[in-house]
Order: sequence, then structure tokens, then C-alpha cells
Amino acid sequence: MNERIWPEGLWVRPAHEETAPCILLLHGLGASKEDLAPLADYMDPEKHFRWVFPDAPEKAVTLNAGRKMRAWYDIYGLSRDSGEDAAGMQGMGQRLALLLDQERQRADHHPLILGGFSQGGAMSLYLALHQGYPLAAVLAMSAYLPLRQDLPKAIRNIPIFWGHGRSDPVLPLAYMETAREILESLGCVLSTHAYPMDHSICAEELGDARQFVDSIIMQGNRALS
Repeated sequence: MNERIWPEGLWVRPAHEETAPCILLLHGLGASKEDLAPLADYMDPEKHFRWVFPDAPEKAVTLNAGRKMRAWYDIYGLSRDSGEDAAGMQGMGQRLALLLDQERQRADHHPLILGGFSQGGAMSLYLALHQGYPLAAVLAMSAYLPLRQDLPKAIRNIPIFWGHGRSDPVLPLAYMETAREILESLGCVLSTHAYPMDHSICAEELGDARQFVDSIIMQGNRALS
């Protein structure tokens, strides 16, 4: 079934239990599922979670002179006033929703967490905020808030973990701070963290992300009890 829904390819690390909560992570622009796959063993050596890593399709990216590479949608530029590929995000969001639906059915509606690095984190935020997909939480790592000027007036208050490098030259720390101001004004509660790194992921961030995920699962269990 996965192959029909996601022909680009998936890497899955099963949990000890078939109906365990699922964490689905999206890689950054030009990367692949193999880049994030080691996070599963680092964050979850006990195999309490099912981990799913899809590859983005290859497409021409304007930012990189039209060269083809793995991308969730086109990127026109990285400045604050750059145009954004709203249609591309919408189309990819619809595709990813099918993959998420499959995971939801497999896990008998146990918690489903979506996240990613850089463009993958932005795509995750799009699904949660613009598309309103019912996720337990979002993990945004060195990301940015897509289509920030076109956010729905009423958005679902979903827990968001956001980690960012203080010296990120690609997506400056101000991108996280701007997103926090916008989302908090709309009633969202973010767990934001700045780390001594550039456009990357560090061990401290992964530890904080795991604590965040554990807290979300615990809250969900209390709500069901």
C-alpha cells in the first residue's frame, strides 16, 4: 500500500508495538530520507515510536537556477518578501495527507506527529496550520512559517516544537521569532529553542524534542484515562 501512495520511496523503522504512535519526518531541500533516518535510533532507541521517512519528488527549484532536486515544493527565494509556491504546497499537502491517513488507520488512531528539517519543517507547519490536518504535534527544525500572511483566521491550536540555530545563515533565527509572534497572537503555544549551531540539527535539540514528544504522549494518555 505504501508503494502506491508514495512511489518516491519510504524508509520505515517499526516500533515494538504495531499500534505505537507514529513520527513522520520530512527532509530538507535537496536532501533525502537517509539524511534524517539516523534520528530514529538517536531519539528513540527503545523503539517506542514508529518512524516514517518519505523522499520528496524531484522537481525544478527556482532558487537553484531551475535544477532538479528533491523538494516538497518550489522555492523562489529565501528573503522575507520572496514569493511562495502556494499551489505546490497545497498539492504536496494533499499527497502527504494520504500517507498520514494510512498511518492513522494502521495505528488505530494513536497519536501522529509530523515534523521535518528546513523545508520539511515548513511543509509540516503548512499541513498543520493551513490544511488543518489533525496531528498530535509538529516538530519544526530550522524551519520557517510558510504563507505567514495568509494564515487562516481560525487555526487549530496544535503543540509545536521549534528548534533553531542562533547563527543560521540560511534561515536566520529571526524567522523563528517572527513565527512565534504571529502564532502566539493567534492563540498557539510554541516550545521554542535556540541552539549554538548554524543550519543544522544538534544533540541538545534532539533531546529537547524527545522530551516534548513524551510530554505530548503523556497528555494524550491522561486525556483518554
